[in-house]
Amino acid sequence: MFPLFFLWIENDEDRLFLESVYLEYSRLMYAQALKITQNGEEAQDVVSDSMMALMKKIDLLRTLPCNKLQAYIVITVKHTAINLFHRKKRQRIDEGVAIEDLAGNGSVDQALLAQAGVENIKNAIASLPAREKEIMLMKYFRELTDEEIAQETGLRAVSVRVHLSRARKHLSQLLSERREWQ
Repeated sequence: MFPLFFLWIENDEDRLFLESVYLEYSRLMYAQALKITQNGEEAQDVVSDSMMALMKKIDLLRTLPCNKLQAYIVITVKHTAINLFHRKKRQRIDEGVAIEDLAGNGSVDQALLAQAGVENIKNAIASLPAREKEIMLMKYFRELTDEEIAQETGLRAVSVRVHLSRARKHLSQLLSERREWQ
């Protein structure tokens, strides 16, 4: 399948150059992307995104000798795949995903988290008040900064920090109570 984004390139010489780069390196690009993503569809997306990034660097690409061009392309693919991974990680908001990450963060009582178990943590987060739950998910699962959370929620950054502190204490209390009942 030949990518349609080549049609966006108005300069014929640039289009032909990028087409030749794609034809020569597409299998290598796909293999590198597949190695990182472990998914064929995502690997194809990475190759397309990489080619879009390379389109912006046509002038630089023309000056590189063959071996450096290949290395530049491989590095572009690796960075694009890693960026895709991080983007997808930030998009996973549901409570069941990456709960273990919260335990490693050090912001919640680690001893309680280690003893509580993933199911208890999920249930405890689910039972938090809506605002606390929302802010915890933004902070620890979407990995937003306090300022980004403030923009999304309409709060001030200082208020976000206060809400996070309360949410962590509340979560710690809930986990502690649940541990006592077991």
